[in-house]
Amino acid sequence: MNSFLLTKLRKIFKSLGKYEYKILDKITLSENKNITINDEIILEYEKNLKKSSLFPKKMSIVICFHYNKKRIKNLKTILRNINNYKFSKSVTVITNDINQDSYNFLKKKLNNSLKKFNIIKIKNIPEPNLLPWYCLDFMKKSYKNKSFSHFLYLEDDILINEKNINYWIFTRKILKKFNFIPAFLRCENNGKKLISVDNPKIIKIKDTPRILSKSKKFGFINLKYPYHASCLMDRDLMKECIKSKLIGIDYGISHKVMKTLYPIKELANIIIGYINVPKGYHNRFFLPFINFNKIPIYSIIKHIDNKYVKIDNESFGKIDINFLLK
Repeated sequence: MNSFLLTKLRKIFKSLGKYEYKILDKITLSENKNITINDEIILEYEKNLKKSSLFPKKMSIVICFHYNKKRIKNLKTILRNINNYKFSKSVTVITNDINQDSYNFLKKKLNNSLKKFNIIKIKNIPEPNLLPWYCLDFMKKSYKNKSFSHFLYLEDDILINEKNINYWIFTRKILKKFNFIPAFLRCENNGKKLISVDNPKIIKIKDTPRILSKSKKFGFINLKYPYHASCLMDRDLMKECIKSKLIGIDYGISHKVMKTLYPIKELANIIIGYINVPKGYHNRFFLPFINFNKIPIYSIIKHIDNKYVKIDNESFGKIDINFLLK
């Protein structure tokens, strides 16, 4: 069924809510172009996971933390993890306009987690959910400082390790030529199992926009639900973000898909994936797979709150990553 006919059907089904989204998915898939890459590209990365050549030159890291004493333990865990990075970094924790006692308490609690970091209070926030949007100001400052090769935004419960960053930098070189961005898969632990947080259903590779290797053993899938509570950018993405007139709350809450999937606070770190999207794709985020349908561990990041696997009636946080792709 061609995209012209599907577009006509979309107009018919538009008033029927969820049916319109199904038609939109079919339009996207019908417009998808076949992209093939060499198997050796992925195999090369598998052999060179720990090479320092994949490290960023210097990374600006901003962590968004709306002050809550009970969540300081998560922040400490994140800072200890960042302290293990073997590359140069500058770390800033942005928080709401807390009083001096709370600021001192937070500083004291975090001091032993990382050798050097800043805590910046954001004043006059009109709405608490807007705090993550202030990270874009720090991204702009980081871009002006040419010593920074990368910018990383983190929610206050996300662990990204060195291998995750190495993977992103390597695969960005592959995906950049197609205007795509490497994705992470946010997961929680359920016993010894790793559970996907953000995917409510199994992903059928054949029904998903994708990039395949010649053997079809390796590839990348275009995630329909790409949220991963973080945002990693190289200088090209930072520049694109700064120059785009679409990066803003108005675009996010008016976008057909984003307004359905993401609250305002989550839009800040996912919006880059929904601008300049090539025709035939849900967004710009792509997740790798190996051995036909397995998600490599280096693309998986941890949600240390581990809350979704504990909620019985929640549609998210239920699928074992070993069975997410088929």
